[in-house]
Amino acid sequence: TATATATATSSSSSSIKYSNLLPLIKINPKDSSISISHSEKDANNNSSESVRNNNNVSITGCGHPHGWLGCSLSLKKLLQKFQEMQHVKRCELDELGSQLLQQLDIDETVLSAHLEPNNKDRDINLKFKVSGAEYFTSILHSVLANPSSYWRSSELLSTLPKQTVVLEYSSPNIAKPFHVGHLRSTILGHCLARLHEALGHNVTRINYLGDWGTQFGMLKYGFDAKGLSKSDLESDAIRKLYDVYVWANKQAETDESVNTTAKEIFAAMERGEQEHLDIWRFFRDISVRDLEKMYGRLGISFDEYHGESMYTSNNCQEVLREMRQQQLLERADDGREMYSYGEDNKKRRVTVVKSDGSCLYLTRDIAAAVQRYHRYKFERHYYIVDHSQTDHFSALFSALTDLGYDWAVNMKHIKFGRIKGLSSRRGNAAFLSDLLDDGQEKMIENQTLSYSTRVSGAEATAAADTVALSALVVADLKTSRHKDYNFSWDVALQNKGNTGVALQYTHCRLVQLESSSGTRLNSTADAATLTQHPTAINLIVHIAKFDEVLYQFQASLEPCVLVAYLFHLNSSIKAALNELSVREAGSTAESEDRLLLFVAARHTIAAGLHILGLTPLQRM
Repeated sequence: TATATATATSSSSSSIKYSNLLPLIKINPKDSSISISHSEKDANNNSSESVRNNNNVSITGCGHPHGWLGCSLSLKKLLQKFQEMQHVKRCELDELGSQLLQQLDIDETVLSAHLEPNNKDRDINLKFKVSGAEYFTSILHSVLANPSSYWRSSELLSTLPKQTVVLEYSSPNIAKPFHVGHLRSTILGHCLARLHEALGHNVTRINYLGDWGTQFGMLKYGFDAKGLSKSDLESDAIRKLYDVYVWANKQAETDESVNTTAKEIFAAMERGEQEHLDIWRFFRDISVRDLEKMYGRLGISFDEYHGESMYTSNNCQEVLREMRQQQLLERADDGREMYSYGEDNKKRRVTVVKSDGSCLYLTRDIAAAVQRYHRYKFERHYYIVDHSQTDHFSALFSALTDLGYDWAVNMKHIKFGRIKGLSSRRGNAAFLSDLLDDGQEKMIENQTLSYSTRVSGAEATAAADTVALSALVVADLKTSRHKDYNFSWDVALQNKGNTGVALQYTHCRLVQLESSSGTRLNSTADAATLTQHPTAINLIVHIAKFDEVLYQFQASLEPCVLVAYLFHLNSSIKAALNELSVREAGSTAESEDRLLLFVAARHTIAAGLHILGLTPLQRM
């Protein structure tokens, strides 16, 4: 990596100021491409732009005994791309070239640099050679020094201020089995939480349960009507409660009195009548216990469980009082209180208080947001909820802004599409446990048929569960979160190509290599011999890009950025493994350098898997 900084030095009005260029140049010798990121734009807009310019730079190869990279950069194309200048004058190229050259002259990693006119294209090329061995060694040593956080020392990531981040995700309904409809929120939220932790932020994970509403009146009605007691729920409680709920709703289809009774029970809960609240707490406790078992299987935990029940009608009165005082509510003819939001010509109205005086989901969310800000003083708050709730969050953020809460701008709805094709062998698409069981069974079948399986018994079952989860998570996160996608176990569980199985397999292969290479890891090896091998250079360059990928990920909040990187890294690792034998290297120095490279690659792919929300396997 060579860093070229252009600074505005001229005060003349006719001179172009390049202080917003500040490019970070990253060279990829394999595909003769260059990445450029705007430092000033990053700092001002808290976002990054990385551009691949395949025609702007050429790599002339490794010719120095200790390795160097020769690079040629078109200044004309650089200005056209980053300054949006269609017509570039020769004097402008001269000025930019001179400034870049001054910076390269004081960069110790640059062996030589000069400007070369390209009269044919009316351009100037900046040509320079970068010291390869020194740079490569520093990258590998930094990874081994802090395998679980080496990227935090990156100059690029150090520009990000450390913040308090709150994420709300998963949010299933209690007294029901974990439905696959909540799966994508759970996977995406967990990944985003791990990303922000990896970047050094103070992260709080909140699971906001659907634990309040008329549905509990319906559940209590069914529980009583069937003559059940708490002892009947000592085993398989959630399935039994779900059956009761389905039965009660079936009764309500032909008997309106069931709906009336359910509403009366919930109204009594809102009033605080202890008889109904006691059984509601019992339903909630056994539900959370059951959910935690499922989250344990997913490798997920939460810092706090919140719920709609925290914001009953009484709790919401302060919010309603403020909205009325600021004349944000209108009373409809039927007694409902409505809130209007949006542009004047596209006003939308949403109910905040029902005609019977009870509050709705929006009211509780406003109260929850206010309470959370007072408690956490967050700089960012993410709601990881699907596209269908876009209008709800537009109303929520608008109401908070109208109430005068300037911190509302720090709240964001992280939208996502639907997963299609989720069904189990039992013909039941509803329950996540069935889906995961199917994946585990299919993976065990694959283990039985594979000659390379290294686990057996209980370890094989645990590994199959982890690999199935990896397949599911990577299949989900490799697609842009905004898109719907079709899921298939047969595709997700393939051990070749771009799958979670392939990533876990490569990690296990690297673990095995380290233990069977016949070479002890020398963490101070200078990596000089690696500069003679393009596959080694390519792998080191990919490892070096990890910080840039995390920067792009945090700017876009798109996990597919990280997944795509891991797929490319995986391909680079496999190419290097096929060419660079550790055991059969020509010298001890070569063996040590190669092992150093592969251990650094293992740490990098493990770090990526961890951020995705997965546990890297040692054997499979």
